[in-house]
Amino acid sequence: MAIPLESKDEQFAVIEANAKQIGAIAHSGYATTHEKGTVVIFRQLENNSNVLEDWQIKYRPITQIETLISDWKSVGLQDMLIRYNPEVSVVCTFLYPNGAHASYHFVIEA
Repeated sequence: MAIPLESKDEQFAVIEANAKQIGAIAHSGYATTHEKGTVVIFRQLENNSNVLEDWQIKYRPITQIETLISDWKSVGLQDMLIRYNPEVSVVCTFLYPNGAHASYHFVIEA
């Protein structure tokens, strides 16, 4: 697997800066599809900002993940999706142009 273009600290800063938006997209995506899934954050090669544009953040249900991340089962994303509760938490996946990805599970603050 390729190495993500940002450090974990940089990824966490993006999550913190966009937590409400990520949570809203996850809730809406789950309500629409009735499938667990992940909020995918598409990152660029250059000029990554903590402010996400609409095209950079999308909900993908579990049935569509393999089209984006071929090794999602072997890297633990499948287990993460099975275990999380979409009513109170979010699975968030960073996806980079080089094919690298990193996923995180966090609780939505009320």
